Amino acid sequence: MTTSSHGTGPHAVHLALTGDLDFDTCAELLRRVRTALGARREVTDLHLDCRELNLVDSMGLSTLLEIHRSAGLDGVAFHLEGVGPALRRLLELTGTYAYLTSPQRAGSPAESGHGRT
Repeated sequence: MTTSSHGTGPHAVHLALTGDLDFDTCAELLRRVRTALGARREVTDLHLDCRELNLVDSMGLSTLLEIHRSAGLDGVAFHLEGVGPALRRLLELTGTYAYLTSPQRAGSPAESGHGRT
């Protein structure tokens, strides 16, 4: 799995995911997301573009859920974009499709009682 940043504005981080998101690659994705969000405190939106993802295993799904949860706690809106048929099927089978693909509003960390660490 590889990621690339594109179209990143002052308040948004866009990461394009390519290849497989599995046990072997999840730690790298988490590191890249944390680095991207930690570098700029003013980020309000995180976009993960999944158009080029191939395989997503259970660890990959767990990682997407962790990123979604952490973003929400940090007041960052999470956007999962370009969900292909295989990923969509996995998300639907696990009951996480609506949770991960529905628009999530950004709230301030103070409102949630949490903030970036």
